[in-house]
Amino acid sequence: MIRCVMLDLDGTLLRKQGQKTAGISEENELALQRWQDAGGLAGIATSRSAGYIQNYSLRRWAAVVGWNGAVIEVGNSRRLHLLPKQDESQLWKISGGDQRENRVAMVTPDNDWLVYDEQLPLVREYCANPRGWIQDHRRVRLWDPQRPDAKLAMILAVYPDALAAQAVRLRVLAVNRGLNVIETSARTLMMVSAGVDKARGILEACGELGLRREEVAVIGDDRNDLPCFQTFPYSFCMAGAEREIRKQARWTVESAAEALSVIRMENQHSL
Repeated sequence: MIRCVMLDLDGTLLRKQGQKTAGISEENELALQRWQDAGGLAGIATSRSAGYIQNYSLRRWAAVVGWNGAVIEVGNSRRLHLLPKQDESQLWKISGGDQRENRVAMVTPDNDWLVYDEQLPLVREYCANPRGWIQDHRRVRLWDPQRPDAKLAMILAVYPDALAAQAVRLRVLAVNRGLNVIETSARTLMMVSAGVDKARGILEACGELGLRREEVAVIGDDRNDLPCFQTFPYSFCMAGAEREIRKQARWTVESAAEALSVIRMENQHSL
């Protein structure tokens, strides 16, 4: 019996008229409401910050796994997996932050972006915000290497293409075994503490909720969802995802609402 569904955001729950992060469609809203009214649990598992969903929905979530498992929120409890303390300036260079074609930001547990140069493309783009994007950080401030309480939750990095991203991923893993480098898209990386990923974050949340993995369904659409597809027997991938990603999930669906419909049928068969 499936008791809980954990949903990715961009391209999965946040999808309207083919747009990946346009909001929650009425179809998905109604399906979630029916699921929760019937006693089902629903949670979020995303590469975004844990609080990002509040921009779109005030629904009560059983758990929110943010930053690909670096933060887990269940009820009033919050668990963080911080990056190990190290020479951040060296890590900045290894991840290509000193090259202006790359877009790299270090992120604190409070969701501040720490940057070495406020003129870097990622910083300028999000501060100016010409497209009116909903921001996924609290504020941007310059990195102070003398600050004794400096802590990092993760590093977000966007590269010009997939080849550049893969080269950085291999370089970081070769020199720093304290990190896990997660591909959130073909050219976007998230660097978190070793052992952290979205699937493990969901498992931690399940432990607090008293759920077995066989009671949880996961829905996603991108590379950071692959560990979830491999960990949980009830896995759903959006039809618009890359073919190699779709192949790893048990079902392919057009929407989160369709996945919830399949889950209800599976639960009826198990009675």
